[in-house]
Amino acid sequence: MNIMLVSVTERTREIGVRKALGATRMNIMMQFLIEALTLCLLGGVLGVLLGVGTAVLLSRVMHWNTLISPMAVGVAFAFSAAVGLFFGIYPARRAAGLDPIVALRYE
Repeated sequence: MNIMLVSVTERTREIGVRKALGATRMNIMMQFLIEALTLCLLGGVLGVLLGVGTAVLLSRVMHWNTLISPMAVGVAFAFSAAVGLFFGIYPARRAAGLDPIVALRYE
């Protein structure tokens, strides 16, 4: 959520320009929600790759039997998406609620 709040703060002028040109609250909210979801799913992909890689490495080096469950991978992606949506809603609402004139004056 902190990353998204910083993103909103850094892009205040951009948000002001978009709103001044006719972007609706929903357009701004969707932009930031999609960004938050993308970041979290990318983190989920990296986490799954790291976990699978570690499991395969331990299996070969330590001669352990490991099982990578597709259900666990699916749950990990679903949880990652849920975190992205949950913690992306507040920054997206904050960005969508900015007054275009105040946002354009922001330095």
